[in-house]
Amino acid sequence: MKNSIPAASVIIPAFNEEKYIQVTLNALQLSDTLEIILVDNGSTDKTAEIARDQGVKVIDFPVGTIAAARNRGVQASSSSFLVFIDSDVRVTPGWHQKLPFILEELEKNPLQVTGSRCQSPSTKSLLNKYWYTELTQYEATYINSGHLITTRELFEKISGFSENLETAEDYDFCDKARKVGAVVRNNPDLVVIHDGYPQSLLGFIQRERWHGRQDFETGHSFRESKIAWLGAINLILLLSAFIFCLLDKCAALLIYLITMLVISFFLTVYKFGIKRMEYMLVMPIIFYFYLCGRTLALLDRLFQCLRK
Repeated sequence: MKNSIPAASVIIPAFNEEKYIQVTLNALQLSDTLEIILVDNGSTDKTAEIARDQGVKVIDFPVGTIAAARNRGVQASSSSFLVFIDSDVRVTPGWHQKLPFILEELEKNPLQVTGSRCQSPSTKSLLNKYWYTELTQYEATYINSGHLITTRELFEKISGFSENLETAEDYDFCDKARKVGAVVRNNPDLVVIHDGYPQSLLGFIQRERWHGRQDFETGHSFRESKIAWLGAINLILLLSAFIFCLLDKCAALLIYLITMLVISFFLTVYKFGIKRMEYMLVMPIIFYFYLCGRTLALLDRLFQCLRK
């Protein structure tokens, strides 16, 4: 890095990401004006070793949430501008070209949160073609922490990420930012690629299982999440279907599947709109498995309560 003061500090939390971290770092190091800090969140593979070999500052942080890891990275950073990137997210050459203009805007108005939704890599998987592609299209009220840019001034004003949150810390961060008068703005010109999106159905379900945990942490979080309610409804309907099957009424399972696909169809229309026929046939099925992941998050929470 030629300048003594970096244009921006890039914070990368990482846990066992040796598969992607080299590509992520190579993409960032197209610019020599960035301070890159990797916070190793207890990796047992070569993640930290690869980062050190790339000349990246590595912070050892073996215990703590991903929110806490991000906060620890900020403590070790030196720029007034903060870029949060996940370890499997790759910035593009165009991102480097746009970043100086974004930093100019942040300097004029430090109370901003920007970034963009991560695009899927160009593979032929149905999840990439339909689900992940759509996630970059619809309007959201927050910036995903996989690619979030803000100022140190705003970060300190809202006390950073809430370290008690295992997931949804980005939603909480943006909510806190708005409450102090900050603007939250998605910028699709800042193109980044999420190489680590799950490509298998099982991986997709597990991802949503993890993301859904926060919705069931408290009664308040459950009441506030429509998806959490739908996950609970899915569980109730599935259990009812199995009970009826035990009573030799196996048609109940078919009725359950039809009911959930109808619900998933209307959720697809509500979230993404009506599109071509092929899309409307595939997306409700993916949406159903999305709900299954959230239902598993509810079961995890219930089992956790029973063990106490």
